[in-house]
Amino acid sequence: MSKLEVTEVFDWNWSAMNLKAYNVIITENEISFLIYNEYEQDYIVDKTILKSEIDLDKYKVEVYETITYLTDINELKEYPEYLIKRYKYIVNEGSSRSSKTATLIDCVHLYAEANKGKRCTIWRDTKTDCKKTVLVDMVKHLKRTNRFFKPKFNKTESIFTYKNGSSVEIHGTDDEETVHGLTQDIAWLNEPYKIGVDTFDQIDQRTSDFVFIDWNPKKDSWIDDVKKKPNAITIKSTFKNNFFCPLDQKDKLLGYQTVKQSNAVISGQLELIEAFNYNTKLNDKNLNEKDLKELKRCIENEKQNSANEFKWSVYGLGEKGERPHRIYHWNECNYLDYLNLEIEEWFGCDWGKVDPWAIIGCKYDRNTNRLYVHQYLHQSEDNIIKKLDNETKRRIKQDGEEGLVNYMFKYLNIDLKSKIVCDSNRPLKVEQLRRFGYENAVVAENEQKRILDGIELLDYGVDVYFTNTSDKIKEEQEEYSWKVDRYNKVLEEPEGGKDHSLDAIKYCARKMQAYGIIKKV
Repeated sequence: MSKLEVTEVFDWNWSAMNLKAYNVIITENEISFLIYNEYEQDYIVDKTILKSEIDLDKYKVEVYETITYLTDINELKEYPEYLIKRYKYIVNEGSSRSSKTATLIDCVHLYAEANKGKRCTIWRDTKTDCKKTVLVDMVKHLKRTNRFFKPKFNKTESIFTYKNGSSVEIHGTDDEETVHGLTQDIAWLNEPYKIGVDTFDQIDQRTSDFVFIDWNPKKDSWIDDVKKKPNAITIKSTFKNNFFCPLDQKDKLLGYQTVKQSNAVISGQLELIEAFNYNTKLNDKNLNEKDLKELKRCIENEKQNSANEFKWSVYGLGEKGERPHRIYHWNECNYLDYLNLEIEEWFGCDWGKVDPWAIIGCKYDRNTNRLYVHQYLHQSEDNIIKKLDNETKRRIKQDGEEGLVNYMFKYLNIDLKSKIVCDSNRPLKVEQLRRFGYENAVVAENEQKRILDGIELLDYGVDVYFTNTSDKIKEEQEEYSWKVDRYNKVLEEPEGGKDHSLDAIKYCARKMQAYGIIKKV
């Protein structure tokens, strides 16, 4: 392929990478250009000109609370010594098949090829997963466009090396030493749903030029905070922006759109019930050809049972969508407010060797009927052990088979007198807790038999508030949903899997209820 064929999504990203701006202070008569001073660790004024010396109409003035950009949208470069990159954070969000991955492969490859000595890193939650997804796509894409043999590819290390000394590398955030030790010019976080904000911060602070993020915004995330930064841009796209999208995949996505989400209903031309029964042949409301064609398709989607409001919102439009059968809608509170609550703190514990081990603090306020919860731990035993030094591992072994239990509860500064309600599946661990001095550690009742009672209690028996640092509690309560059968009928059974923190909270709340602290629903 002699000429690189790209979608408009690539054009938007490449323009964002190359856009420059001035960091300025604008007063009534003057414009001051700022530069970063290493000694002051801040921006300082280096040059001031009269407003009359520059045509502001040829620039875009963008004022934020902490910075003002004079963006050089026409590439005039009148004061080149003061130009800086307009964006560091380029967030691509959108539907499936919108060309986000292919676009960022092109951006990273071309940037490495055009600039000497640049290190570009690509991240997912594990290196294995990154190799299976991004690397496979990258090799395929570069081969398809006759560019695979331009860089030298080390298959063992998953590194592309360019003649100018630049590299593109595949990594996983499960390697903590790499996350904390690697510096790079570009970091690309691909679908970072399992990457936490602390890990992002470690990568971000070691990245000099750009941070790319691409995702389908299925739920709330730290990415929403990144998007609010003055030097961040969000590029939204759907499969409709990708003219390379295969027809069968396009049809699959279009099949999710519901009648409720058709433009005829959204625009108010038709009421929802009216739209379901609309005579598309007669078309007595004179819908335009595009809206009529869309409505016909949406009606057919409903008949075929492929219509799904959540899937169309997330995978079709690339928007944040709430799960249709979500169970909990909890509230968020400040961690400092949780700490300042003068209420006895209980602890719920859901064991996990390979799955996450969750330890959650719970404080119940009788006066307001609010249950405040805070995430102390959400990590598997295997991952915890992997991160410990040899001396700590040796000391843990001296405490016996369940020495890690004692270590973690002490590490988290959990008082020996605390009431701890534990998962009943690992009774030996509870016995060890008591042996180590946690005499108030008890086993939760068999929650499998009373699962609906626990859900009922946490859904409307109490008002649950989770701290703003409890990312896994937030994520789990957003995704916890009722199961549906093959006919899309909602069942009285929750989906299993991502409920480790929720289970720990449930153990605690149910035991509080059994002791009469929380009233019966």
